[in-house]
Amino acid sequence: MRLLLGQSKLALERDQLVSLRGGKGVRVACLTGALWITQEHDKEDVILGPGQSLVVDQPGLTVIMALGSATLRVCEPRGIGLWWSLLDWLRPTGGALRALT
Repeated sequence: MRLLLGQSKLALERDQLVSLRGGKGVRVACLTGALWITQEHDKEDVILGPGQSLVVDQPGLTVIMALGSATLRVCEPRGIGLWWSLLDWLRPTGGALRALT
């Protein structure tokens, strides 16, 4: 399943995980609490506190874990959601092309 994020606000319980695959360019912002973030192929992990953010700079798997109750915002790079929507609409298995056949 692929979620179109656009801009999403998520509340996590302590030790709850969120995984992003292929999220390069996505901004993760900590609104409340603290988040531990690790990226595939990156030797250093990051801990974010309220008001801090990180732009995912690796193309692989990114794992975000709440160190306590936390709220985060995930923002796609500008324009990406629009491109995915357009591509979904143009695919032969869905959208307008399917309706025309």
